[in-house]
Amino acid sequence: MNANKKPLELQADIERMELELTKWNARRSLTPTERQVEAIELGGCVLLRDRTDPHSMYYNRIKGFGAGDVPRLQEILARYPDSEAAPCFDMTPDRMGPEASRALADAGFLPAEQLAFLAAEPSEAAEEGGAVTASPFDIRLVTERAAETFIRWIEASSPGQSIADATIERTKGYFRQPHFRNYMIEIDGRPAAMASLFLHGAEAYLANDYTFDAYRGRGCQTALIRRRLADAARLGAKAVYTDVVFGTPSHANMEKAGFRTAFVNTFWCKGL
Repeated sequence: MNANKKPLELQADIERMELELTKWNARRSLTPTERQVEAIELGGCVLLRDRTDPHSMYYNRIKGFGAGDVPRLQEILARYPDSEAAPCFDMTPDRMGPEASRALADAGFLPAEQLAFLAAEPSEAAEEGGAVTASPFDIRLVTERAAETFIRWIEASSPGQSIADATIERTKGYFRQPHFRNYMIEIDGRPAAMASLFLHGAEAYLANDYTFDAYRGRGCQTALIRRRLADAARLGAKAVYTDVVFGTPSHANMEKAGFRTAFVNTFWCKGL
């Protein structure tokens, strides 16, 4: 990551990029009905709200809440009118102080999940992680012809999920955009692993890493990380970010590839 950036500057950059990724994810979401996600600025917060799905934690988040927004807490919550659903407060370390935490706890919210956000400079990460080394796998970039197959892989990654043909037809174009590149590894004719690279300006984000159970532990994700870092560098990205559950094998894989942990956020949720 850029050594000249202060921790809070880097955090702000990642938060901004993650917001852009969230907006894009809403557009290409594989739900039967197109999501209607809006971003509302209120005080020091950005309120993400999905009018089509008030129960989605990911698309109904409040980013930036801190001590200065405590007096607005009820006004913020009033923007989410569904009585059976509550938003999730996406809290960064600099804002999760005693006053904000106490206000959320008094309103019935509790810390439920955490994510580690990581950063790297593509050229440095490529050198450290060996991104220029030939992959032992045949990594395919999703094209127009492969887009439907890729979506069927996504369907297979979540048992019980069923994606209608009409939804695939409506969304498949999103998965082969110049700024949203998707990758597939097939082994012995079967789906093995997949991942995405999101580009915005001079920044990139690694997302949607998934390896099917039968192929875990064989280096698929390491190969996909290195390929995306190399592509990000080739496409002009000056910084690349990602998020993982802290302490997981994915976290270790990212750090091995040259990423460094920038911060860990906490999701405060209600009704736990």
